[in-house]
Amino acid sequence: MKRRDALSRVALLMGGAISAPTMLAFLEGCKSANETSGGIAFPFSAEQKNLVAEIAEIIIPKTDTPGAKDAKVGEFIEMMLKDCYAAKDQDSFAAGLKELEGKNFLKASPAEQVTLLTAMEKTAKEDMAKTGEEKKKATEAGKEYTDPGVPFFRLVKELTLLGYFTSEEGATKALEYVPVPGRYDGCIDLKPGQKAWAM
Repeated sequence: MKRRDALSRVALLMGGAISAPTMLAFLEGCKSANETSGGIAFPFSAEQKNLVAEIAEIIIPKTDTPGAKDAKVGEFIEMMLKDCYAAKDQDSFAAGLKELEGKNFLKASPAEQVTLLTAMEKTAKEDMAKTGEEKKKATEAGKEYTDPGVPFFRLVKELTLLGYFTSEEGATKALEYVPVPGRYDGCIDLKPGQKAWAM
């Protein structure tokens, strides 16, 4: 699967919008250690690994298809943050992890975990809207704007979808997959209940 194809699939799953850092990280590839050194320590601690894996599993749970843990999405998120994201985004991610650790996320009930993540998602949407307004005002005033980084929940959701649907499990078991495609048919109707095609 080509990077652009995977990115377009994730953008479609996110409702057509994907953050600029994720787009740049995926299209440009890895950066040097100087460009990506932030306030988060790599490798993640065992508790942080469990926390990231659990959040990803809540976003894409195991059903009749593999979940995010089966696709090792937690490891993918850690690798992408370390190698491809700027320090400000790493710092944002670190702050989100710290907030969830402080609320004993791993010891909370499944319903409480969903409530915490739903609240973080709402806050992330509000923060992104506020950032957009501030950036617009700064641009109109001719001032330079310093982007605070992508909010934690937005990052973890984008990376979970990206990691899952570009993994072998996601592409071959959650989507309709043809390992050696035949001729190209540009428009094929899906049968009722059929999975979307992997790219």
